[in-house]
Amino acid sequence: MNPSGRDGELSVWEVYQYFYCPRKLYFIRKLGLYPPERKKMEAGSREHDLEERRSERRKEVYGVPAAEVEEIMHDIPLEDRELGLYGRADTVLRLRGGEIVPVDVKYSDLKKVSLAWRKQMVAYAVLLEKAFGVRIKRGLIYTLPRKLVLWVNIQPEERIALASDLERMRQLLSSDSLPRAVSSEKCGYCEVEKFCRRI
Repeated sequence: MNPSGRDGELSVWEVYQYFYCPRKLYFIRKLGLYPPERKKMEAGSREHDLEERRSERRKEVYGVPAAEVEEIMHDIPLEDRELGLYGRADTVLRLRGGEIVPVDVKYSDLKKVSLAWRKQMVAYAVLLEKAFGVRIKRGLIYTLPRKLVLWVNIQPEERIALASDLERMRQLLSSDSLPRAVSSEKCGYCEVEKFCRRI
């Protein structure tokens, strides 16, 4: 679990939480109600570590032909002080043509990219652009246990929207008003659902 940054700083992990459900971010960051990791999250973390080691020996690296991959980088700290955003990219591929591709491994049965995943990938792309000085055109979400490869094309308007997204998150955290709960099946998978039920 990512700790919160300095005043006003937000993490890529928190971007994901906000777009999963604003109330989740409020509970975690504003109220400090950090839930224990679920078994599914622990299993996902273990699988991610194993996948890193396996990817070095395979014909494919996270679904990308190994012949196209020049370098696999892991655990890269990232920060943009101007945006007030930081994160740590678990895996980044440098392809033969010079393209930089962030990879995010998710333990999930989803077959399409959720809004929260997309926003998280955009945040990683913006931070990696600053770190590497190259345009990040797309990112890759690799789901386990299905080993499904989901490409996320990063649109210019999404990069621009990131600053507004972060500002809305800061406004939420500076407010004393509890955000509206997301009304969907997400609640059954949420680690802070027990706090919501008490309100």
